[in-house]
Amino acid sequence: MADFVTIVVPTLNEELHIEQCLRGLLDDPYPRDHLEVLVVDGGSTDATVAIAERFAAELPLVRVVHNPGRFQSAAFNLALRVADDRATCLLRCDAHALYPPGFVSRAVETLERTGAAMVGFPVMATAESPFQAAVAFAQTTRVGIGGSAYRVGGKSGWVESAMHGCFSRKAVEAVGGYDETVAYNEDAELSLRLQAVGGVWLDEELRVGLLSRPSLGGLTRQYFFYGRGRAATVVTHRQRPHPRQLAPPALVIWHTILLLLGIRRRALLVPIGAYLAALTGVSAFGAARRREPALLAAPVALATMHHAWGGGFIVGLCESLSRTGGL
Repeated sequence: MADFVTIVVPTLNEELHIEQCLRGLLDDPYPRDHLEVLVVDGGSTDATVAIAERFAAELPLVRVVHNPGRFQSAAFNLALRVADDRATCLLRCDAHALYPPGFVSRAVETLERTGAAMVGFPVMATAESPFQAAVAFAQTTRVGIGGSAYRVGGKSGWVESAMHGCFSRKAVEAVGGYDETVAYNEDAELSLRLQAVGGVWLDEELRVGLLSRPSLGGLTRQYFFYGRGRAATVVTHRQRPHPRQLAPPALVIWHTILLLLGIRRRALLVPIGAYLAALTGVSAFGAARRREPALLAAPVALATMHHAWGGGFIVGLCESLSRTGGL
């Protein structure tokens, strides 16, 4: 008999994407009488709730739940509490992601087959505009993201962390769910705790299309908070950061020093020019190979991601150390 599955879709002003998301998830042969969809809304001011409620009126398996905690971590924990008692696994999904047909069935089957606490999904950055195309390219290169398994993909296997996932309800309840004090990097933080109760498996066949940020300001905020959240996780769990995680803050410090000293000695600005030239070379190669002129804007996206993440990490590290009194 099929497991009962609760699909959790946190939302906040997702009127442009929620319908496509729900239709994609429900394009699946999984038995409808063993399935529920919880749209957990954090206070949308657009038509997100109205669209979800229209679905709920047509399909009783869809429910709208209001999330006073607003953030996705609080949304998942709320869903964990109100999910059907029969549910043995929870599938956390992103409202502005694209899910292939049969996604739910494959995710549940992989969770059962591997015995993992969580099955993660490789993320394929997608675009609806030229700028998003440049960002998507930046988010799929090692120059941009440093080799994160769920971004780079390539093969299935056990990983340290993943973005979103299909969770064993028993396992996620055992570790207390998401830490609601963590607004960003919450998936990585939870993944660390899940290592003790089954681990995290990345399924290469469960590729998800995730829209890139549509503006430079949005991309800056996203990566600043990613870096800030990662620093908090490092301090909380007393981790040793990977070299790829130390590179962005080191780059921020180095470039800041060069800019300050370069006011009087212009020769010191040469390394910054070389850095930008390298990003331009990577982007030009990608644009030529893919025949996408929009990728020529990727140096802006790459530099923004590096410096915003690095700046966020430095800020988050200072905040966390001051709060805890040091490592």
